[in-house]
Amino acid sequence: MRVGQGGSGPGAHTPDGSAIEMYEQAEANGEDEFIDKAIDPKSSILELGCGTGRITRPLLARGHQVTAVDESAEMIARIPETETIQATIGELRLERQFDVVLMMSYLINVADDAERLRLLQTCAHHVRPGGSVLIQQQLPSQLAKPIVLEREHSRMEISDVEHLPGNKVAATITHTRNGRTWSQQLLTQNLTEEHLTGQLTEAGLQLAEYLTPDTSWVRARPI
Repeated sequence: MRVGQGGSGPGAHTPDGSAIEMYEQAEANGEDEFIDKAIDPKSSILELGCGTGRITRPLLARGHQVTAVDESAEMIARIPETETIQATIGELRLERQFDVVLMMSYLINVADDAERLRLLQTCAHHVRPGGSVLIQQQLPSQLAKPIVLEREHSRMEISDVEHLPGNKVAATITHTRNGRTWSQQLLTQNLTEEHLTGQLTEAGLQLAEYLTPDTSWVRARPI
């Protein structure tokens, strides 16, 4: 989750509080396979909020052409394998379009309608006619309560959960990997289908389908 308000821990951090070292250690967890099945072979992809390339590299390995975008120069410096662009997503306006625009990491759940609309307008601007915008959205259950998730060599703790008006949630996410710990304060907003479809329409997109039964993955298309 990268809808951040601030972060702490070893190494450099991006403006939203994301720890570069932590994301550099993270690996794909099946997302690349899922995306690959949802799009055509050898698609041109504009990946918004690419971070250090956790998903970029596996998509390149699967034969897709990926242009990776992030506001952090330090993040994209870790991705020498493809074209990278340092830019704030809401301000990005390239003079070309792509088969697929990919926006993961719950960026859609930014807790500000105006900023969310700017993100969706960027998606709409860059997707070709007939193309797809793939969006990963946060589910209400993900930040519903404090929890600790243990994996081999890593631990994630959700704490300080506060439910706010307007389906907004504040929380602290603490990651521990190989004895190093990073924390990030989040303010996110869970979206109803009505809210999401309304903003998609305003941006020039329409909800085509949910790609997963839990609605965490959305396909939108240009109107």
